[in-house]
Amino acid sequence: MAGKRRRIYTTLLADPSRTWTVRELAASVNTPSEGTVRDTFNVLLADGHLRQVPHRRSLTAMLTDRGQQALTNLLRNAT
Repeated sequence: MAGKRRRIYTTLLADPSRTWTVRELAASVNTPSEGTVRDTFNVLLADGHLRQVPHRRSLTAMLTDRGQQALTNLLRNAT
């Protein structure tokens, strides 16, 4: 698993009830490029691991229970 993705997953799991924008998540994982974060964010949304928070101007999402379990398993089984 790529280091950036690992940092993204770890950050999301550190506070699973927190809502995130792409910009906030990118700042938290200390990556200058929001592109990787945006791509990961969109894949997690499409897979149902994140759910979009309604009524926000920018795309905002939070982990689902299924997402929390999936990311925990991915990190546990990553080599």
